Amino acid sequence: MTTSPKCSAARLVSIARLCCIALACAAACRGERPTDHFNTYIQSDPARLDPFYSTDVVSGRVMAHMFNGLFKISSNGSLERDLAATHRFDGTRLEATLHDGVRFHDGTALTAADAAYSLDRVRLSENPTSPRRWLFANIARIATPDERRIVITLREPSASFPHLLATPTAYIISAAAHRRDGSVVGTGPFALREWRQDERLVLARHERYFEGPARVSGIVYRIIPEDLTARFEFLNGTLDYFEVPYLARVRRDAQARTIDVPEYSVHYIAINNARPPLDNPALRAALNRAVDRRRIMRALFDNRFTLAAGPVPNTLAGHRSAARPYDYDPVAARAAIASLGLSGHRITLFIKSDHQVSLIAQMVQRDLAAAGLAVSIREMEWSALKAATLNGAYDLCYFTWHADYPDAENFLYPLFYSKNIGQGGNRAFYRNVSVDRLLDEARRTMDAGKRIDIHRRAEQLIVSDAPWIFLWYGDKRVMLGRRVRSFVPYPLYNGMKGHEIELEPDGRTTR
Repeated sequence: MTTSPKCSAARLVSIARLCCIALACAAACRGERPTDHFNTYIQSDPARLDPFYSTDVVSGRVMAHMFNGLFKISSNGSLERDLAATHRFDGTRLEATLHDGVRFHDGTALTAADAAYSLDRVRLSENPTSPRRWLFANIARIATPDERRIVITLREPSASFPHLLATPTAYIISAAAHRRDGSVVGTGPFALREWRQDERLVLARHERYFEGPARVSGIVYRIIPEDLTARFEFLNGTLDYFEVPYLARVRRDAQARTIDVPEYSVHYIAINNARPPLDNPALRAALNRAVDRRRIMRALFDNRFTLAAGPVPNTLAGHRSAARPYDYDPVAARAAIASLGLSGHRITLFIKSDHQVSLIAQMVQRDLAAAGLAVSIREMEWSALKAATLNGAYDLCYFTWHADYPDAENFLYPLFYSKNIGQGGNRAFYRNVSVDRLLDEARRTMDAGKRIDIHRRAEQLIVSDAPWIFLWYGDKRVMLGRRVRSFVPYPLYNGMKGHEIELEPDGRTTR
């Protein structure tokens, strides 16, 4: 590749930027930093730290420390009881007995009435309506026979219902505190102590946590939008955790431990199925054949990921193991676009403001241009991007979907069921009556084998309709600072409570 005369100037600007970051990091190192807190970061402020509004990964990640549900997802991806000490479930009736002695952060005792109030707050919500109200639409009634028992009766059988009770939307809050002044108080191992917008969140240990107090006094989440800044902070010791960007090639050395974490996620470009001419499945199939995903993965990610054959990751039960991804066929893609009379047609690809996403988008833009389409890229802040796509005011948009619970249903029902268009998760505005029927059937089916078969049939229809440009299934690679003694990775963003984290005492570091 040849370089332009501007490259030397660009390098100088880049070096100057790095120097400024290094000086800022050095200043941060000199500032006060609690040595008994785990120091990590997120790239933006949470939207809301309230289960009622939970839809984004950042909020769910932080709230996992602050709240508990009746159930949770373990580090190996299986469903476990959380606030429920015991439970029975026959497909339509769930009876759970709560742990005794659980305390909210304000010191009051958890009761079954708090659990019922938290779930009813979502499922019966109106003006405002919870964006995840559909999760509990199948609940017919909730009863609390006594202070520790809750009984939930469903309208129809649902094999996945206990998994829904492990999502952030199902976290339990204090009914008394919320009725009193709207406070959202949880029972989790940490409580919110401080939140400075665009700067940091500080969580303090809940000393009366029912599983025992956490091993660290608190967790500090710095707000650091840039990966480069976060890396410098990590190397300077002001962060104990660094999530390696997809583009990075990381050397494994003695300065930090590197952990590969399996992740239930799929990367895709949503196609607005409701907007002509993208409402034509022949055009959408051509878009899939036009993009050379292997070249993108090889050039940017060192072949780190797995090509997506459909929306369900290949690590989950219910994945269509016999399916193949759309083949890269630029000749067929160009011919199909020409036959539709769309050569030269202009479309816009929306992306969030992010360096690595921008590089992906530029390679997609090049491939679609080779197929005969004029593609412009529009970078937006996440809140603006979300608003535009919820309203259907877009052509194409790059997204990543992270599972809320480890089941194929979570990659099908919210993303492709017609009633979930927009805020419910179906950003592609996809409608298929046969898919709706299969997803309804799967939710009522208790037999695991039959349920997997139904999900596979639904996914096959979805792939044939090509509502997305299917890209790849992701993973996560993290680095831990030398003072981190114990850290348990979780495959789901909302899995880690944080009470298992342990630091070396007195500032010592591990080797």
